[in-house]
Amino acid sequence: MIRHIFKTSTWHPTEREWLRAANTLSEPERERISQFMYKRDAKQSMAGRLMMRSCFAQLSGETPESFHLSRDESGKPYIVDPSPSLSSISFNVSHAGDYAAFAASTTAKIGVDVMKVELRRNTSVQQFFSHMKRQFTDFEWQKIRSPATDRGKLVNFYRHWCLKESYVKAIGTGLKFGLQRIQFDLGDLENGICRSTTVSVDGVLDLNWKFEEIFQDNHFVTIAMGNVEFSPEDRASVKLLNFSDLVVSEDPLSDKFYFASFDEKKELP
Repeated sequence: MIRHIFKTSTWHPTEREWLRAANTLSEPERERISQFMYKRDAKQSMAGRLMMRSCFAQLSGETPESFHLSRDESGKPYIVDPSPSLSSISFNVSHAGDYAAFAASTTAKIGVDVMKVELRRNTSVQQFFSHMKRQFTDFEWQKIRSPATDRGKLVNFYRHWCLKESYVKAIGTGLKFGLQRIQFDLGDLENGICRSTTVSVDGVLDLNWKFEEIFQDNHFVTIAMGNVEFSPEDRASVKLLNFSDLVVSEDPLSDKFYFASFDEKKELP
């Protein structure tokens, strides 16, 4: 099982780095990334694609740039004509706040979500929660609202949200699945990690699903895993990657305009 994160907010790519990264991707992937209005979003998308290809190369022994990726009707990426070593792979990518996150397994269904604990501008916690009322059960709202401080309430909110997102990504339905059908009973976060949270679906406890929650740097990273038991080696936490982990080839894309068009963008709205 592979669980990786990359901090995009502190990555300020040089021309050579960006062109080396771009040369690892296909032309449709590069075109999609170039459409983003802000650097933040382009970097997050680039990191997600690089993490995918790096993982596939690690598991198959092929080069990162050799894979042909496409998207299904729901927009989820998949490998076209995968090798036998990747034929059963389940993988998922997420990005928000300062991070991109990736998880993959050849033996379990996988979903991942990352969220930064923050309140939208010009709104209160109560206003924010009022817009999300239908997404959680009464039991979950009781847990979300239980801390005395707004900060504590937000932490519990985003923890629940990441759990729900990771689960519906793993089962392949996205948010079309009624989120009130899913109810989480939170385990204890110990040193920023929890592996004891459980899920009930339509009121029935489902012990076939395991969840790994990591809280660090004011972000939750949550991985949902179907039909899996934690082995000793899986108990290692997610790995924080750097650029050299993502891009092996030293050959840059020859089109320097691809970097120039990225570099002229603003970082954030």
